[in-house]
Amino acid sequence: MPIKPIKEKILEKNYLFALEFSEGFLFGRTVRRRICQYMPYPLIDSAGNNINISASGYQQELRFNDPRNPDRDILYLDETTKNGYPWFFHGAIGIKPQYVRMYLRFPEGKEILGKFPNVDPIKPNAGDKLGYINSLNSPYEEPTDHIEIVIPPKQRLGAEYYNVDDRAHQPVLHLYFGLYFVKFFNTEKNASLIRRIANREVPATFLTVGWGDVPIELGDRLKEDWKANVLALEEASNL
Repeated sequence: MPIKPIKEKILEKNYLFALEFSEGFLFGRTVRRRICQYMPYPLIDSAGNNINISASGYQQELRFNDPRNPDRDILYLDETTKNGYPWFFHGAIGIKPQYVRMYLRFPEGKEILGKFPNVDPIKPNAGDKLGYINSLNSPYEEPTDHIEIVIPPKQRLGAEYYNVDDRAHQPVLHLYFGLYFVKFFNTEKNASLIRRIANREVPATFLTVGWGDVPIELGDRLKEDWKANVLALEEASNL
């Protein structure tokens, strides 16, 4: 499948989806959505200072903190629900200039995904030529689904950076996310609809929390607060 602008993949109201965690899938629909866009977002450190990456230089992992209030993480949801609804982010990040590579870690501090299965772990501090976002695959003006990001509450996204040029550059980002307020289905009331989503009998979007081959864990807190009915795909297909 070709890379697409993330705007084309943001869900609208009343859209069906299947949300994959390591324990299984949650099935539901969007009740409301909010487009959250930060453009331009200058890369800053934890104190709010602008960062210039030196020639052939590396920047260690940073959160996406608000330049106006560096103590606040823009892409962090500190409550599991909002106004009675489960919520989560879905979107992508564009970047410029073309010389800067961004390596996402999600959750922060974890292994960087996006590599071939039989190669060594990615090393951002060496500017490895895989697993990164740059302006060719996710342009600043039009962030794409080259890496599609789903962030649930209580999880943080981090990123490292490498400048391949022989001059210093300050990365500038374009954060483009849909913030979804959703209703999850359960097998007691919605078994038929869950089965139809799982079997692709109705239009629905399948989203992985994290990316690659390792969805992150739902965990006990979200499972309780979301009243989550977690199902294996085969189980859902046979309801």
